[in-house]
Amino acid sequence: MRDVDNGWLLRICHANMASFFFICVYAHISRGLYYTSYRSPRIGAWVVGTIIFFLMMATRFQENNQWPNCLLINNKKLIYYFISNLSFSKKGTKALCRIGPHNIDILSVLICGLLGDWWGDKIINKGGISIRFNIEQGLNNSAYINHLTYLFFNFQDLRSWKSKVNDWGYSSYLIPKLVKKTELKKNNGNVERFNYRLTLFIFSSLDWVYDSFYAVEKGKKIKKVPIWIEEFITPIGLAHWIMQDGSRQKGQGVNIATHSFTLKECEFLSGILYKKYNLTTTIIKSGYENQWRIAIWKESMPTLVNIIKPYVVDEMKYKLKDYI
Repeated sequence: MRDVDNGWLLRICHANMASFFFICVYAHISRGLYYTSYRSPRIGAWVVGTIIFFLMMATRFQENNQWPNCLLINNKKLIYYFISNLSFSKKGTKALCRIGPHNIDILSVLICGLLGDWWGDKIINKGGISIRFNIEQGLNNSAYINHLTYLFFNFQDLRSWKSKVNDWGYSSYLIPKLVKKTELKKNNGNVERFNYRLTLFIFSSLDWVYDSFYAVEKGKKIKKVPIWIEEFITPIGLAHWIMQDGSRQKGQGVNIATHSFTLKECEFLSGILYKKYNLTTTIIKSGYENQWRIAIWKESMPTLVNIIKPYVVDEMKYKLKDYI
C-alpha cells in the first residue's frame, strides 16, 4: 500500500475480488449439496471438485504464510527481468523504491546476523521511515567481512555461488570500509583500534525485520528475538551466526554469544536448534549478570558441521577445528 503508487486502491480491489471469488465457490458448493450432486451418477465429478477445492485452499494457505519463498520458483529468468527493470540495486535509488523481492537466503543471512553482530538503524525522513543494517568486524576477521561484503554487493542465489553474478546488490561498495574506533580503558586511557564495516542500502521494505528485533524499554533501545525467527534459521543463516558469535571450546563444542537476549529468549532459540537440527544445547551464564550463552554439546558437533560446512569461510573454520 505504501511502496506502490495507488497501492491502497489496488489492495482494496484485490481483497474484495478475492472475497467475492470465495463467495462464488461456497455458493457453488452449497448448490451441489442442496441438489445432492455428490450422489450417483455424479460421484466422480464431486470427487474431482473436492480435490480442486482443497488444492485451492492449500495454495491460498501457502501464499499467506510462506511469502519469503516467493523467489524459490523455477522461472529465474522472469524474476531477473523483473528485478533488473527496478532501480533496486542502484546507489541513488530512494529507499521507498527498494521494495524487493528479497530472497529467503539473503534474508536468513541478515536475520541470523541480527542474532549476532549486525545492528539496524531507523532513518526518519520526508519520504517516511527507512531502515539501514550494518555490521563491523575486527581486523582478525577481515576474511569474513570481505566475504560478506562481496556477497551483499554481488548477491546471487546462494545455493549456486559459482553461477554468473547478477546485479541484485545490497551494498554500493565491493570491499568493507575501514573505520577507527576509540575506546576508554580504565588503565590505558583512550585506546584506538580499527574495524571493518559493511553498510547496506537503506530499505523501507525491511522495516518489519527492524520492528521485530528492536523495542524501547525505559527509553533505551533493546534487541529481542522475533517469534517468527524459526523459518529463517536456515543452514546458511546458522553458519553466519556461528561465524559471527560462535567461539570454539577446546575439546568441547561451540558457545554462541547471546548476551543481548534474556534467558527465556535463549531457551526459545535453543529449542529451535533442537527442533530443526537435533542439536543438543545448554544455556550457561556468561559471567555477567543476566547475560547468557548457548553451548552446543560436543556430541552434536558432527551434526552441526554437516549442516553449516558448505557455507563456512575457510578462515573461520578454526571454530570447528576439532570436527572439520
